[in-house]
Amino acid sequence: MQVLVTGKHIDLGDSLKQKTIDSLKEVVLKYFDHAVDSHVTIEKIGYLTVVHLEVHLGRNIVIRTSESEEEPYTALEKSIHKLEKNLRRYKDKLKAHHTNHDISKEEMAMQYVLADNYRDQEDHEPQGGAAIVAETTTYIPLLSVSEAVMRLDLSGNPAFLSKTNSTDN
Repeated sequence: MQVLVTGKHIDLGDSLKQKTIDSLKEVVLKYFDHAVDSHVTIEKIGYLTVVHLEVHLGRNIVIRTSESEEEPYTALEKSIHKLEKNLRRYKDKLKAHHTNHDISKEEMAMQYVLADNYRDQEDHEPQGGAAIVAETTTYIPLLSVSEAVMRLDLSGNPAFLSKTNSTDN
């Protein structure tokens, strides 16, 4: 497993980086031996040190945790403990997801492209509309309701889009 440790507004010493890598690998490899990668950001905000952990376990399964404390080592330990609690809680469901995952059931999200209003005009300048900066393609996983709730809880995001097995359309 590859671990990337970065710092924002804080100088990370070799000791803190090594402690982060060792602790994270120990916890993740305890539950999952095929984790892909992880990213740890240690950030200083005022007097607090905030540790953000993001572990990519496999096909579109990402676990995020975040903790803040005055001391970097304490914040790191709390964040690692929170990650371990989530891994322990969802270990069986996540392993079952890896073995029973059928890629053929995944559905690509529909791509929406905004038509250009101004193509027929002679000056090809946009008329104050928003410019398309980037387009990405994603997929909508086919999950049960409990799996979708688990993925939402682990991701730390405010929303999660999935399609249930009982949906016809």
